[in-house]
Amino acid sequence: MAENDGRPVPPEDEVVYLDEDGGPEDVASALEAAERAVTAVEERHKTAPHGIRPVSPEFPAPGPEAVRPPAPAGRLEEEQERALLAEEETGRLREALLRKVADFENLKKRAERDRNDYVKYALTETMRDLLGVIDNLERALSHASAAGSEDFRAGVEMIARQLSEVVRKYGVTEIPALGTPFDPQFHEAMMRGDSADVPPGTVIEVFQKGYVLNDRLLRPAMVKVSAVPAAPADEA
Repeated sequence: MAENDGRPVPPEDEVVYLDEDGGPEDVASALEAAERAVTAVEERHKTAPHGIRPVSPEFPAPGPEAVRPPAPAGRLEEEQERALLAEEETGRLREALLRKVADFENLKKRAERDRNDYVKYALTETMRDLLGVIDNLERALSHASAAGSEDFRAGVEMIARQLSEVVRKYGVTEIPALGTPFDPQFHEAMMRGDSADVPPGTVIEVFQKGYVLNDRLLRPAMVKVSAVPAAPADEA
């Protein structure tokens, strides 16, 4: 190996010259030469003794204090076995994680499907009970022309009671309104009216009944609320 300024110079097969004014062909040739040089360095590195790196301008030969002796064979086998066990454990953990992710996705899909089924079929029992009310109403309407007005009225009233019993069975109850103090939580005032017979703020008329479902408001009662009668204007 030749010397230059006291520093070793790599062999000719490791030296790559690139003319700055060269064209694409020169660049391609230089890249090929560089690849050959890298391959040659790697080959010499493989054949070099263990623990000693080949001499190169970038990495000068280490001093005697920097050269470490190769690890004992027993310790090397122990490290290899430990690395193999760690790799196996990593594989098991990764497989377990993938299984958990798959189980979670399946659980999420099943919960979504159950929720959709519940929303679609939650009122199955309620609708089944209401079908009986519809049947009785259709029978009353089919006999309306033959029956007298009183009989028809009695039949419709019976159906209304039956319907009230069905909705009450599922927790739907009517909100008390007429004659009670106005409650903004359950009543919606549509208008006010003068009344000297009841205290101010009393419901004196119900336009539409209100209902609650198991203490939850379904709709408020639309009512008319009493007010203090206005005093007559003084005569001029």
